[in-house]
Amino acid sequence: MYDLYGILSVDLEEAKASLEAAFDIDFQARESAYQGGEYFIFGKRTEENFVLKRNVDPIDKEPVEMKFPEYPILLYVNDTPRSLDLQKRINQKASKFILLRSQNL
Repeated sequence: MYDLYGILSVDLEEAKASLEAAFDIDFQARESAYQGGEYFIFGKRTEENFVLKRNVDPIDKEPVEMKFPEYPILLYVNDTPRSLDLQKRINQKASKFILLRSQNL
């Protein structure tokens, strides 16, 4: 499953802290022009992983997720077998995040 969450906050550090507390994890800070500058990741690319980033394309400054331009910060939950459990935890402990899309690829 691949889930996408959005949050209306513009404070990336605050969003990161909220998720770290909810999941008892530590995001790693990264920098990438492709990802729009500073972003945070937890997990390995070949397994379940979380990517927290701004919803801004670095090239044209348009939203990365054009269907959800009102959400300045996005959380991608990639390759997870526990989508429903994570949704429940987010609803309980990081309720400012809204599920925008869930796909079984």
